[in-house]
Amino acid sequence: LRLCAMADYTAYETDGRMHDAEQQEKLELREEELRQEHTKYLQEHPELRQVLNDFMSSVLLHRPEHVFDFARDYFVAFKRGVDEADASDPQSTGNPAIAAASAASASASAAMAAAGEDSATPAAPSS
Repeated sequence: LRLCAMADYTAYETDGRMHDAEQQEKLELREEELRQEHTKYLQEHPELRQVLNDFMSSVLLHRPEHVFDFARDYFVAFKRGVDEADASDPQSTGNPAIAAASAASASASAAMAAAGEDSATPAAPSS
């Protein structure tokens, strides 16, 4: 088993290209196929770009020490719906992720409404 794993590593050159031209061609075709699938998905879900842009802006604005905790809180607010995340005003919770998600939710809803889509709160990624 270990010999097989070592053989797998020798199939690559240091520049990331395959030694075998046929394998390299298959790899390049698969990469192009994935690129097209990803582009199509992004075109079908324009809200994704807005959600990710809002998240990145929030991270850069708040500069949390623990980014994964911030991300969890940020996206949990979307999953539960910002109104359910905290019955009081999210801005007053002291949690910048929930406050940012509240603002992002409003922004995403407005963007979807402008695009003629349902203005429901976007769902968090499936786990």
